[in-house]
Amino acid sequence: MKTLASLLVSLVTAASAFAQAAPPVSQIFDFSCNKSFSSCPQGFDPTLSPVQLSNGNFYGVTWWAGTGSSSNGGTVWKATLAGKVTALHTFAANSAGKFSQGENPVMGFAVGADGNLYGPTESGGSASAGVFYKLTPSGTFTVLHNFCTVDNCADEPGPIILGQDRNFYGVVRESTTIFKLTPKGVWSSIFTLPSGTLGGSLVQGSDGTFYGTGVETCDAGFVFSLTPGGIFTILHSFDILNTVSGNIVLASDGNIYGVMGSQVFQLTTAGGYTVIYELSQAQGPSPSFLTQASDGNLWGLSPNGGTAPDRPGTLFTLTTSGTFISSEEFNCSTTGCNPLGMVEGSDGNFYGNAATGGNAPGKNPEGTFFKVAAGLTAK
Repeated sequence: MKTLASLLVSLVTAASAFAQAAPPVSQIFDFSCNKSFSSCPQGFDPTLSPVQLSNGNFYGVTWWAGTGSSSNGGTVWKATLAGKVTALHTFAANSAGKFSQGENPVMGFAVGADGNLYGPTESGGSASAGVFYKLTPSGTFTVLHNFCTVDNCADEPGPIILGQDRNFYGVVRESTTIFKLTPKGVWSSIFTLPSGTLGGSLVQGSDGTFYGTGVETCDAGFVFSLTPGGIFTILHSFDILNTVSGNIVLASDGNIYGVMGSQVFQLTTAGGYTVIYELSQAQGPSPSFLTQASDGNLWGLSPNGGTAPDRPGTLFTLTTSGTFISSEEFNCSTTGCNPLGMVEGSDGNFYGNAATGGNAPGKNPEGTFFKVAAGLTAK
């Protein structure tokens, strides 16, 4: 006799048989290097989700290289809808070989309330622990804060979001600290967890409450809330060795959505937990990215989903009630593979980054800027 859990999985798997054709994925630009790897002018290994500014252009980051030398420490790039990509800023070493203004800008990336770009770098700066920077759309770069300049290096970098109060908030990577950074670069801790670790990106509700994920000392993942008054609550704990994959989403219905392994879950802000769908390997387990689009559905990217042996990554879509809609497999030779993030553009399509691969005849392909022809309502 089937258990209730196995029956649920059977039902959602059967529902996937009626999935629609997925919107096509196409490469707009390949972040490539020449054959000798001596020149990678736009950078390579694009990561994180790009952002789109009011000027219609997209902006994103790469982990390494950039204008002038393949040994540079990454770029912030600009892309037009026509596919022209340029390095707006390159994190270059100084004459002493030090990255005094930051290196590897892949820790976080956000648009400020003033329309400028902000982000923490993974390394570089005065203490080689990263910097928090501001970059205008025209390319003016400013270091706002050098990390590891607070006692005991409490101020290490982490992913950031723009808060309702126009400050930036994030979690110090693999630590117990939630921090605030002002647009002028003033860092402060707003909460410290007594045990376990926090990780990933935060989301903020309309009432100012933050939601995020972490791991308890027993290696069991959890989802938490932190109110503006400082009340920390674990909303749901997973079994040992089970953690949330990628980010969580606070959807328009007021519920939290995420993925634990292959299980897409819904979590109420009161802690009610429900598995709404079980992703197959071909559809894309352990996603790197999840979002709710303007159509109300959940769209996700799995960096290693798809069919063996390549498993190049997938795009998948399902409703918040757990009805699977579609999935599309990336192709390392044509679209790039290992997708990590994307954003819904003003034209109703998605634009994102695949960390590796792509089509770059005569060059070494090292990741792509891609388009998903979603055909949603233009903004």
